[in-house]
Amino acid sequence: MIKYIKIKWTIVFLFLYVFNFGQSQKEYKLISKHDKSDFRYKLFKKFKHSIYSKEIRKAFTPKKGKYDVYFFISEELGNSYDGTQKLFHDYLILKTEPKKKIIKDAFQYTIEWTDDPSLDLYRLTENTIHLKNHLNLDLLKMKSQAPYAWIKNENPHLLDGGQLIIE
Repeated sequence: MIKYIKIKWTIVFLFLYVFNFGQSQKEYKLISKHDKSDFRYKLFKKFKHSIYSKEIRKAFTPKKGKYDVYFFISEELGNSYDGTQKLFHDYLILKTEPKKKIIKDAFQYTIEWTDDPSLDLYRLTENTIHLKNHLNLDLLKMKSQAPYAWIKNENPHLLDGGQLIIE
């Protein structure tokens, strides 16, 4: 009887370990860093209206300014709206104070999103976090920018467990 209990708990422990720690964590890899830059806020405001893919990508290209701007991409295989497997690209752009590296603002968006672009645009709400390697994106408390109240209430924050890979 005791052997059975030990084996049972060993199996449960192994299952939980593989389930929690065996999965790979989503990674946002640094693509580029731009000194003395800022965001193109006018283009991010257009997400509330219909915006074309070309403009979406341009929104994630920094302009001249006084901050350090970092651009990250996360790639993940997922199910498309048509039921096929597809590679999705999550874009993340964030800006920091040049010396202290405190994240002042950030936006995240899935480029292959097919509906109204504002439904999948998230923006930083926690601007006291220092940029560092392996930072968990959930700590930034990124909030949906969707103009519809039901979306804001249903999925108000981005919780994908991703981490920033700077090095």
